[in-house]
Amino acid sequence: MMKKTVLGATAAACFAAALGASAGGIPTFDTAQFAQMQQQFKQLQDQYNTLKDQYAAVTGSYGRGQVGLNESLNSASVVPGSWQEVVARQQGGAFGAKQASYEKLINTLPPDLFADPQAQNAQTYQMSSNSVRAALAGGDSLYSQVQTHMGNLARMSQLVDGTANIKDAQDLQNRIAAENGMLQSAIAKLNAMNTNLQANIVNQQNQATAATQRYFRRSAE
Repeated sequence: MMKKTVLGATAAACFAAALGASAGGIPTFDTAQFAQMQQQFKQLQDQYNTLKDQYAAVTGSYGRGQVGLNESLNSASVVPGSWQEVVARQQGGAFGAKQASYEKLINTLPPDLFADPQAQNAQTYQMSSNSVRAALAGGDSLYSQVQTHMGNLARMSQLVDGTANIKDAQDLQNRIAAENGMLQSAIAKLNAMNTNLQANIVNQQNQATAATQRYFRRSAE
């Protein structure tokens, strides 16, 4: 508002300056001086419009932060951040249909079928079964999460050429960086899940070796 007032005052001053008075007191009009004043006023107006455009280019909200955000948050919430939580949620049925389908695949035995459900081999079998089931169901969920993030990144890359100004482009760039961070997190979870599954396999081998040693020791006694 103040800038518009300044422009108005400048225009009035230009017009007043262009009006002069002759020696006899009769007003005269200096066309050349008025044309010069008009040019100065136009320059001021152009400067004002440029500043206004520059201000608009670094302010405002263009909604880029919401592009695919709900899909990403929903997919990321399926698999928790620790292996213990993954197994606990698997035991609680958090993976639903995925868990049921993989249960048919691995065909685990209930603990009460063992001669001693509290024995080391029964507990090792139960832990291994839970780990495998959780890894299969959780890995499937994480793979779906990775696909969600990759799909969002593809969508946002198509918006790059359509940004309105610097602020819009920066908002989109920040959103792409956030989505890429979620993608890397999902990949890290997949790698961690694979590491834990490999550790479980090594534990099975160690338990089998220990059981063998105990058997031969009893036989020798």
